[in-house]
Formats: sequence, structure tokens, C-alpha cells
Amino acid sequence: MILIDEVVMGIAIATLFIGSYEDIKSREVDKFLFIPLVLVGSIGTFFDQVSPSLAILPVILFPVVLFFSLFVKFVPWFYVIMGIAFFAVFLYLSPPGYSLELAVILLIYLLGFGEKFFGAGDIKAMLAVCTGFSSPFIYDFVKPTFAQSIFPFDFGFLFTVSIVSMFSVFYVLAMNMREGQHVGVYSFFSFRYDEDKLKKNPERYSVRQLKGRQIMVYRLPFIVPIFIGFLIVSAFGNWFIL
Repeated sequence: MILIDEVVMGIAIATLFIGSYEDIKSREVDKFLFIPLVLVGSIGTFFDQVSPSLAILPVILFPVVLFFSLFVKFVPWFYVIMGIAFFAVFLYLSPPGYSLELAVILLIYLLGFGEKFFGAGDIKAMLAVCTGFSSPFIYDFVKPTFAQSIFPFDFGFLFTVSIVSMFSVFYVLAMNMREGQHVGVYSFFSFRYDEDKLKKNPERYSVRQLKGRQIMVYRLPFIVPIFIGFLIVSAFGNWFIL
């Protein structure tokens, strides 16, 4: 089923590239952008099995259901309840051995709680990727070690995205140093208040109060580290495990 994998990979790269561009430009992503990846990816994942079986269908449909639930605006507490309820149902319906994979997908979904960590578009992007890939793309060509194969793609993907996201603080620090600002703890995630800069690019910053003064917190375009993390895991698998 190499052809299916290549089609899904192509859709994933194209949509994540477009999403990254939109996120950088406006900090917003078209809410329908990742639907093709979810639909084609779920079909591809089903037929990518050595012997396609309906028993695996709940595992495939879990991220799909969570993805489409994001089109409904839940209040925060109901968002959590819905995620846990879906997890319980699909865990019950799924064959043994998939609890870790389902738990990681639930964790990704819950990271969208109140849009404090990730926005709805970011969560849609990650769930779409999890729907289309049950294993890193490289594993179709290179056999993973036993230790690497224990961890599902979703775990390696989320871990890698988290690591890549952490490096964004160095971008903010570099920009502060470029502007000749004093380097301190807050230099890693914020800029001094600049009304002209805020008016020019209001989507890039959120204004906060810090010790009686205003600062501008940089809003990271998270689709970019999601895209980079996806490429890393696709190219190197679960690279963090020898």
C-alpha cells in the first residue's frame, strides 16, 4: 500500500505547508483545511493494514470523531467531558493493545482546552496527522528497532512537536537582542510594549500586564512546529529512542 502512503503524505505536507503560511501571516488557519487529510488518511490507514479488519475501525475513528467535534464550540468543562467520554467509548470498542495510542490522542485533544496551549486549528492539524499515520513514514522502508516500535506514531509526533515548540523561545530572545533589549527571563517570550509594532501586526502579539507595565507576548504560529515535528518523525521515526 505504498501508493496510499505517498498520497496521504503528499496531502499532509501540502496542507501543513499551507497552514503554516496562513498561521505565520494571520495567526489563523482555515477551519476546513485539514478535512481532506482526515478523510483520505483514515481510509488509507484502514487499507494500509496487512489484512484490513473492521476490528481496528474504532482506533481509526477516534481521532476522526474528535477532529469533527472541534467544529462545535464547547464551553471548557464540557469540552473535557466530551473528550473523556469519547475516549471511554472508543477504548471499550477497540481491540486490546491500543490504550496508549488512544490516550495520546486524547491528550492532544485536551491540549486544546480553553485554547490556552493550542488553538482549535492546531489541534485539528495534529488530530488530522494522527488519523493519517499509524506509524512514521520511514518505517515503510526501514524496519524500526523493537524499542522504537513500542511507542505509537502519535506519541513520537507529540513529543517531537513539543521539543520543536520549545526552541521558539530562542527566536524571541534573538529578536530582543537584535533590538538591543536587556536580556532577562521575560526576553524568551515577550517584547517591550511598542504601540507602532502592535498596530502594524496586532495578530502576532497579546498585551499583558507585568509588574505594573505592559508587555507584548509573542503568539507562536504553532502550525510551524507541528509541520517541522511531523517531518522529523516521518524522516527519522521515534528518533529519541535508540
